[in-house]
Amino acid sequence: MNDRDEVLEVVEKYIESAHTSDGDLVRDIFHEDSKVTGHIKGKLLRQSKEDWVQFVENYQPSPKQKGQKKYYEIHLVDVGIETAVAKVKSSYIDMIFMDTLSFIKVEGKWFIYNKIFESVE
Repeated sequence: MNDRDEVLEVVEKYIESAHTSDGDLVRDIFHEDSKVTGHIKGKLLRQSKEDWVQFVENYQPSPKQKGQKKYYEIHLVDVGIETAVAKVKSSYIDMIFMDTLSFIKVEGKWFIYNKIFESVE
């Protein structure tokens, strides 16, 4: 598997973690120093990795349990040697978000290092 495919696999896991409210999956794909920052309804939200894990785990029932279909579109993937970026539009918490995910490769594994987002609908 090439680096681009590996980054896309992490994006798929990212979408799945939110869809299933799977905090363990979030822990696996986000770097230990990662941050999640963005706007929801005009309010700036800043979270650590563990804050984001708790948010995902506490969204119950999960979108999957509610019978909601996964919706996402990958708008951009740019992969370098040790860093990458992906831009993903997706549905979560009954809103549509545009997420910009930055990645870092550590010891041969790709991790999400930062997530910045905005609600777009």
